[in-house]
Amino acid sequence: MMSSLDELLIERRSIRTYGPETPPEAWIEQMINLAAQAPSSGNTQPVRFIRVNSPEVKASLQRAMKSGREQFLQAAAGCSKPKNLRNWINAYYRFSAFMFQAPVLIAVGTVAPASGFSRRLAEAGVIEADKKRESDTDIAVGFALQSFILKGQELGLGSCILTAPLVFISRIEELLGVRDVEIKCFLTVGFPGETPRKPKKKGVADIYRQI
Repeated sequence: MMSSLDELLIERRSIRTYGPETPPEAWIEQMINLAAQAPSSGNTQPVRFIRVNSPEVKASLQRAMKSGREQFLQAAAGCSKPKNLRNWINAYYRFSAFMFQAPVLIAVGTVAPASGFSRRLAEAGVIEADKKRESDTDIAVGFALQSFILKGQELGLGSCILTAPLVFISRIEELLGVRDVEIKCFLTVGFPGETPRKPKKKGVADIYRQI
């Protein structure tokens, strides 16, 4: 018998089509609160959620994404298989462009932790660079997103995580006016306007081994 958590995890889908209604602010804050409880290395809590409400900022991001797409398409013309590459560029652009019509658009990023084991070693010159910090912050983002998304699922909201816009858009932090935050992804939220089919998932035997 499945638990309620099992059902939330199994039934979750990436939603790209939303109804017109905007989720209550209290719901979004509940989701943020659960994200804030997620674990992070050394309890550094580096994850930040930045809701993009400004039409002007959204328009700037949209123009930048269109510009990035055009630059990629022009560059693709000189590649060995330009048609295939153009198709990939256009597909990922289409899969991302919906975010500007989503009821809620959030940029998710991280700030540099004030402390941490690898950072202390790097500052002391014991290791060359604090490479572990980026892994730690990426893991923290994953935990925070999971908590945020599952709470939204429980409330009846759909969501979608997008990383392709980070490829299309240059100077994201500058456009958002958040120079102290490194943006890791975008996140859309709203009442689902579609019911996507369940994608095929790997089984335990495919992803688990003992040594």
